[in-house]
Amino acid sequence: MIKTRVTELLGIDTPILEGGMAIAGNGELAAAVSNGGGLGVVSSNPGWSKQSERTENVRQHLRRAKALTDKPICANMSLQLLGKYAEQHLDMVVEEGLKIVVTSGGSPGVLTQKAKDYGLIVMHVVANVCQARRSEDSGVDIVICEGYEAGGIEGADEITSMVLIPSVVQAVSIPVVGAGGFGRGNGLIAALALGAEGIQMGSAFLATKECHVHQNFKQAIVEADDTGTVMIQRMIGRLSRVIKTPRALQFQDMDKRGAVDEMETLMAAAPSDANIEKAPTMDAQWHGQMGGDMVEGEAAAGQSIAFVQEIKSASDVVRDIAAEAEARLDAIESGALRQPCG
Repeated sequence: MIKTRVTELLGIDTPILEGGMAIAGNGELAAAVSNGGGLGVVSSNPGWSKQSERTENVRQHLRRAKALTDKPICANMSLQLLGKYAEQHLDMVVEEGLKIVVTSGGSPGVLTQKAKDYGLIVMHVVANVCQARRSEDSGVDIVICEGYEAGGIEGADEITSMVLIPSVVQAVSIPVVGAGGFGRGNGLIAALALGAEGIQMGSAFLATKECHVHQNFKQAIVEADDTGTVMIQRMIGRLSRVIKTPRALQFQDMDKRGAVDEMETLMAAAPSDANIEKAPTMDAQWHGQMGGDMVEGEAAAGQSIAFVQEIKSASDVVRDIAAEAEARLDAIESGALRQPCG
């Protein structure tokens, strides 16, 4: 069994963390990940709700998770999604008895001190070395460095995990978790070799029995190969990796042509999170992930969907990756490097 500072600090069996996963990160999924030996995470906006209602929505998902597992559960706190309700959200997390939070989408200094005052373990997601150093200076316990392979909104620097992980490891003394492109046991071993002490996965858990996204989205993931995702909205500074759909390919073409007006028109037809108070079911990500529209919808997903071959329990995903990692490590130590991996 692989043990690191991350497993010891978080009280988990395997150094595998669930990503925040936005609307896909429901309570039942978090419980299944934790029951498999990893760290389950309830997102800041499971299923989608108005910003003013997100704290209570998450409370219900945390309670569902706690009813299904006695193992550690973490709350994701996207500062972008929570906005002015972030401190209220943190208070709720403490009320529900959680001991671990992961912040993202903003400065680590916003909530870290208050979270530490509550006695919480704090993790923060970063996309470059500068952000990692700021996180350590802010008192964060674990830094999660997310590479360009990940799904959803990307860091502006577009740094891949192969470069980002060792760069961050060299820059900070706190434990580092790698994210972006992980979904097999050999990937976990690779992350450890780069100096990380665990991995975070989101896309690997999308096509699981417990994840509440639409079956059409799950099936699209199972059928995807290594070319199954595309980058969109680069031109407007909102670079995102999504599964390849007709709508996504429209965006990609507009990026190539510099067609800003066309892109704004297409986006206006499916309001983004800024308009969700008025139009919760019109958001393109909701249509893709929850509504199952693989034509007009969008669905955030990382390159690791290429590894997903079937729909199974999230607990089994964690256990299988842990077993693959152990087998790969044994193969490396014995010199049997021709052994199939993953």
